[in-house]
Amino acid sequence: MMQPEQAAILIEQVFTRILHEQMAGIPILNNRLRVETVGFRIYQGRCVGVLITPWLMCLVMLPAEGEEWGDLKLGSKQEYRFPANSFRFMLNRVDGIGCYNSYSLHSPMHEFHSQEHAVAAAENFMQTLMVEVKSAEQNIPDEALLGRILQGEEAADLSRFETIGSVAAEGCSNTVKDKVSGAGGGISRRDLLRGGFTSDGRNG
Repeated sequence: MMQPEQAAILIEQVFTRILHEQMAGIPILNNRLRVETVGFRIYQGRCVGVLITPWLMCLVMLPAEGEEWGDLKLGSKQEYRFPANSFRFMLNRVDGIGCYNSYSLHSPMHEFHSQEHAVAAAENFMQTLMVEVKSAEQNIPDEALLGRILQGEEAADLSRFETIGSVAAEGCSNTVKDKVSGAGGGISRRDLLRGGFTSDGRNG
């Protein structure tokens, strides 16, 4: 199994190549951003961290030592538990990395006005992700409901998606909070940390 530093470098290299070879000129890109990995670490034997690209931000998970994901169906989803909440990751595969799981945090990325803004949000997410939620309610985001809300078919009841947001005020330093809230506005920590609120309604 790769160490977090190695994994972060490899993922940056692979997705930088994808940016230049496959994504160049696509309108969805935020050209103020570049590919960068943030906060990679080992959690429960797996390497996890945030990937920032000009088109999306996602939580990435690599398999643990001896764990084989190659036989699993691409696009299949698996729930993983973190201190702050549980998330359903989608299985992906890309040349240079192999199989990995991802959970979409934000897409597209136009609300981030600078690389610093995106990095601060990613750091904030990773910090909050590892804070244990004391509440008995630790629900997994309802993706079907999110899709209906995003399409205007149902009014949003934000209280249903507050499983992580309540931790942020106590779990993050003022410095990080100031970076996220003051680095351009537009995206709140609550929106980012509850995950799944992508403009296209997909998670991946």
